[in-house]
Amino acid sequence: IEMKDVKRQQIETDIVCEKCGGLMAIKWGRFGRYLACLKYPDCKNTKEFTETPQGIRIVEKESETDDVCQKCGKPMVIKTGRFGRFLACSGYPDCNQTQPIHTGVSCPEAGCGGILTEKRSRRGKLFFSCNRYPECKFALWDRPLPRPCPQCQAPFLIEKTTKNGPTKIVCRNKECGHEELGVDFRKSLQ
Repeated sequence: IEMKDVKRQQIETDIVCEKCGGLMAIKWGRFGRYLACLKYPDCKNTKEFTETPQGIRIVEKESETDDVCQKCGKPMVIKTGRFGRFLACSGYPDCNQTQPIHTGVSCPEAGCGGILTEKRSRRGKLFFSCNRYPECKFALWDRPLPRPCPQCQAPFLIEKTTKNGPTKIVCRNKECGHEELGVDFRKSLQ
């Protein structure tokens, strides 16, 4: 029995490459399936995609934000790399400024003055820590939300996600006990 070499297999599609006008094909890479231009190596355009009942839907890698690049003043965009999401200057390659995605929540450590940002652990799990690391070592596994608690006025709430239950928004202050149902943040990214 001979096994098929799935990584070399490609499935042609009718999706047109916006860079060169050629057709794109579904290919396999170390992070799964992706769309690639058939005119490779002349055109190195690739796209992430998802399959829906209506067909293939291209996942946009970049989305603009209200943030502005500190070096050149151009708008920052959210990009996805091998270590997760990050902010990058839209003026790339002229400006290569990058920074982690901030949550809009100030660090609760006294006298720190930092902002909580999205980061990934060595094993790829999302967590939130102060952008002033290593001076400040504050970190959370749950997503901080930039709104005060309606009961105890704590500076921010936390979004607790569970594997099989609904998402809950709770107060970080354990004595308070404030709790409400939330929207699953992961679904809003799709």
